[in-house]
Amino acid sequence: MRMKRVIVSAALAAVVLSGCVSTRSQHGYVVELGESGLNAIPGVDSRESIIARFGEPSVRPPLHDDVWYYITQNNNSRAFFRSQVYDRRVVAFRFDGGGMVEGVDTLTLADGTNIDIVSRTTRTRGKELSFFEQLLGGVGQVGLPQQGPGGPGGPGGPGGPR
Repeated sequence: MRMKRVIVSAALAAVVLSGCVSTRSQHGYVVELGESGLNAIPGVDSRESIIARFGEPSVRPPLHDDVWYYITQNNNSRAFFRSQVYDRRVVAFRFDGGGMVEGVDTLTLADGTNIDIVSRTTRTRGKELSFFEQLLGGVGQVGLPQQGPGGPGGPGGPGGPR
C-alpha cells in the first residue's frame, strides 16, 4: 500500500511540474543550414535573385513594392504565463525603380518600440444584456409568421405569390 502511494505521488508531481517546462518557438523566416543570414549586394542583386535565395518575404507593402521585409522572432513561454520575445530580427531589402537592391537594413529587438494599447471601448446604443439574459432571452417567445417585403399576402409573404 505504501509503495502504491509513493508511485501515485511521484506521478502527480511529474504532471504538475511538467507545466513549468519552458518552451521556445521560432516564427517567421527561418535561416537555413549553411546560410549566414540575409544579405544582398546593392546594385548586383535584384528582386528575382532575392526571391530565388530567400523565398517570398514576410511582408510586402501593398501600395509600394520598393521594400521587402523578412521577419524572424524567437519566443520563450512557460506554463500559463505570457510568452516573451527574446530575439527579433527584421531585414529590409530596399529596391530602386529598376528592381535592383538599393540597400539592406537590419533591425533587432532593441530597435523596436513598445506601444501601449488603449483598452477603452466605444459604447453603442441599445441594452447591455447579462449572460443569463442572453442565454434565456428567447425562451418562451413564439415565432412570428414569415412576411415578405409586401407584408402578408405580398410577394414572399404567406398566401402571396413566390
